[in-house]
Amino acid sequence: MTKTALVTGANKGIGYEIAKNLLIKGYTVLVGSRDESRGQKAVDELKTFGDAKLQIIDMSKVNELAKIAEDITTQHPDFSLLVNNAGIAGDMGKTAWEFTTDELVETYTVDFLGPYELSRSLLPILDKNNGQILSMTVPIEPNNFFHPFGYLAAKAPLNVMTKNWHVEFKAQNKAIEIFAFIPGGVTTDLNNHMAGPGFKTAAEAGKLTVDLITDNTDRSGQVINFDGNPISYD
Repeated sequence: MTKTALVTGANKGIGYEIAKNLLIKGYTVLVGSRDESRGQKAVDELKTFGDAKLQIIDMSKVNELAKIAEDITTQHPDFSLLVNNAGIAGDMGKTAWEFTTDELVETYTVDFLGPYELSRSLLPILDKNNGQILSMTVPIEPNNFFHPFGYLAAKAPLNVMTKNWHVEFKAQNKAIEIFAFIPGGVTTDLNNHMAGPGFKTAAEAGKLTVDLITDNTDRSGQVINFDGNPISYD
C-alpha cells in the first residue's frame, strides 16, 4: 500500500535527506518548500529516488496552513506521515537577552506555531490512517558549546507538544504515533556549516531519522536523542 508523507523544509539539508530516504522506502513524498524554484529543483533531483511532489508551504504563514492541510487530505487519502522539519535559528551569535521580542516571535512562529497548526489541521487524516507525526527538535538544556537562545526557546515547545499530545491521543484513543528527534550536531546551512567532533552530515542525519520512522517501534510521546535513547524530563 502506498503511503504519502509531507516533509517541511525539504528543499535542502536534513529535510532533503529525509525526503530522499522516505522515497527509497517507497513513500510518495510531498517536498515542502516556501520557495517554488528551490523546491522544484529539489523535486527534480529527488524524482530519481521515487514519487516526489512539490508542496509550497511557508511555516511563517500560519493562517494558510489549515487550507494546505485540507488540500493534502483531499488529494492524498493515503497521507500518513508528517515530518515537522522546517525551522529557522535566529541569530545564533546573540547573547540571550539581546533579542528583541519581534525576533523571538518570528522564530517561535516558524519553529513552533507553524508546526502546531499544521499538525493540528492534519489530525483527522492521520488518525484515520494510523499515522505518525515526527518533529525535528533540539535539547532544551543549554551547554557551553551550544546555547542559541532564540532557537532553543522556539524549538522546546515541540518537545512539550510531543509529550502532551501523546497523553491526549491515548486518552481519546487516537491512532497516531507522535515523537520528536534530536539529531545532534549536523553540518547544515542553519548553523553556517558548523563542524566539530561528533558532527554528522545531513545525509547521515536524514537516514538516521527515516530509520527511526520506519523501524516499526512505537515511540509515542518520546523525545529521542541522537543515540537512539529517549530523553527523560523527570
